[in-house]
Amino acid sequence: MNEKLYAEIFKLKNVIRNGWKIRDVQGRLESDAEHTFSMIMLSLEIIKKNKLDLDQLKVIKMIAYHELGEIDVGDITPFDNIPKQQKYDDEYKCIKRLSATYNMPEIEELWLEFERCETKEARFVKKIDRYDAIMQAKMYETNNQAIKGLLNEFRNGSIAIADEFDQYLNEK
Repeated sequence: MNEKLYAEIFKLKNVIRNGWKIRDVQGRLESDAEHTFSMIMLSLEIIKKNKLDLDQLKVIKMIAYHELGEIDVGDITPFDNIPKQQKYDDEYKCIKRLSATYNMPEIEELWLEFERCETKEARFVKKIDRYDAIMQAKMYETNNQAIKGLLNEFRNGSIAIADEFDQYLNEK
């Protein structure tokens, strides 16, 4: 593997998911790299269990690429008051840089497909991205009883996401 590319990817191990900081979760917080790994594992299990007609390799690649834009810009949350278009543009600039620098046009292609959410794989990955956050919130609560009250807002908002995901799976 190209050492420079690995050094770029390695940066995701140090990009902390800021949504947990905002919710004042204490202790060690997950990184973008951990989030990506969790999404891959969830997707493999859900695809198999539900016999979903999805291109698994495409799903895995899309998951692997979906956070790469944060290498340059970090994890931006809605609480950062950065307009969505600016966030998109800044992340896309990083995606184009990586894609061109390492001659990997697939990074840009699959990142754009994920962002546009026009294919069944992209819609699935979007749902897995949100579902992983629900699962992570549950893990934080399970491992730290003191934060239960702090995550109530997140959990209540997540019920709709979980219901939506269940409905998606039942449609398949």
